[in-house]
Amino acid sequence: MVFKEVEEQRTRRMSEQQSAPEQLATGKSQGGAGATYKVVLFEFENFQGSKAEFSTECKDVTEKGLEKVGSVIVESGPWLGYDRHGFTGEQFILEKGEYPRWDTWTNSQNSYSLFSLRPLKVDSADHKLHLYESPGFTGRKMEIVDDDVPSLWGHGFQDRVASVKALNGTWVGYLYPGYRGRQFVFERGDFKHWNDWEAPAPQIHFLLADPFTMATDHQNPASKQQQPGTSAFKLVIYEQENFQGRCHELTGPCNNLQEAGVEKVGSILVLCGPWVGYEQGNCKGEQYVFEKGEYPRWDSWTNSRRSDTLVAFRPIKVDSQEHKIVLYENPSFAGKKIEIIDDDVPSFHAHGYQEKVSSVRVQSGTWVGYQYPGYRGYQFLFEKGEYKDSTEFGAQIPQIQSVRRIRDMQWHQRGAFHPVN
Repeated sequence: MVFKEVEEQRTRRMSEQQSAPEQLATGKSQGGAGATYKVVLFEFENFQGSKAEFSTECKDVTEKGLEKVGSVIVESGPWLGYDRHGFTGEQFILEKGEYPRWDTWTNSQNSYSLFSLRPLKVDSADHKLHLYESPGFTGRKMEIVDDDVPSLWGHGFQDRVASVKALNGTWVGYLYPGYRGRQFVFERGDFKHWNDWEAPAPQIHFLLADPFTMATDHQNPASKQQQPGTSAFKLVIYEQENFQGRCHELTGPCNNLQEAGVEKVGSILVLCGPWVGYEQGNCKGEQYVFEKGEYPRWDSWTNSRRSDTLVAFRPIKVDSQEHKIVLYENPSFAGKKIEIIDDDVPSFHAHGYQEKVSSVRVQSGTWVGYQYPGYRGYQFLFEKGEYKDSTEFGAQIPQIQSVRRIRDMQWHQRGAFHPVN
C-alpha cells in the first residue's frame, strides 16, 4: 500500500468549513519548502527519563546521550526513523503528534529500536506512482495519481510489487492492508528491485500519499458489473497462521465464531469486504477493520497488543460516496470541534487540533478512527449516526489522533487507477 503527502490539500478542505472559534485552527502544511522540523526523543515510555531534541538529521541517537528511545513527541515534521544507525534498517513514519511507546510508531512487531532519524521532505503538491509486478519496471503495472489506497486488492491488483517508479510526491507503502505491517518510504525516483527499498520480499498491499494515505479511481471494468449496496461479502478464516489448517467462510454476520465451529482465528483472507471484527461475542469489545486482502497473522490486523482474539464479525455497509464527520472535545457534542469532509487525516495535531475526542457526529459515509497518528493503535468504527460519549464508540479513554474513510473502491471513483497488463 502507498502513502503520499497532501497536507496542503487537506488544510484547504478543512478550513473551508471553519467559521466558529471552536472549530479547527488550520495549521500550515508540513514538510514543504521552508518547513521547520522538531522532534523530542525520550528514554522511557510515556515521555519519561532523559530526552533529546532534534531539528536536523541524526545518524546515531546514542551519541546524543540516549541509550534507547521509549517514546517520541513530533512537534513539527514529518520525520523518518530507522531501527539501525546511519539511516538503515526498518523504517518508521513519524507525523506530528505523540507516541508514548514503541508500538505506536510501528506495528511490524519485528523491531522496537529507533537509532537514527531524519526530516522527511515533502515538497510536491502532485503525486504519481507506478507499481510493477516484476523487477526492472516490467510486467503488469498499476498507476496511482493523487490519492491513497488502503488495499491494492480492492483495485484488482493482486500481483506482487517488485519495482516502483515514484514520479511525483512522497509515498509510504505497507506490507498489509489498512496501513499495517512494515513501512517502506518512496521518495521521488526509481526503485528497480525490492531490495532498493529494503523489503525482504516483493509484497506491498497498501499505499499512502500524504504522510501517507491513498485511494484511487477503480477502472477495472469487471468490477463494475454490480451496483452499490448489492455487492456480496466474503471472508475466509483459517485456524492457523499463514492460511493453514481448517478454513471457514463467512458471507454475513457471525456473533460467535466458536458456535459456528471456529476454534480460533490464525489468519484471514478477505475476498470481498470491508468487514469489522470484534474481540468479544455479539460484536462487542475491541474492533478491527478488514479491507480486501490477506492477513497472515494477528499483528497484520491490529497493533494495539491488548488482544489477539477474534470472536465475532460483520460486514460493513459502504453505500455513500460523500463523507462528512465532526469530532467534539466534550461529550454531547460540546467544546472545540474538528469537521472533516471527503478526506483522510493521518494527524489531528498537524491541523492544530490537540484536544480529546469525546463525542462524534457522522453525517455521511463510514469512517475509522485511530488512537494514535498514522492510523495506529485502537480502531473505532464510525457509521452514520451520533455518538454522544466515547463509550458509545468503544473507547476506554477519549483519545483519537487520526481518522480515515472506509470506501468501497468499486464505487468511489476518485483519483486515477490504471492496471496495465
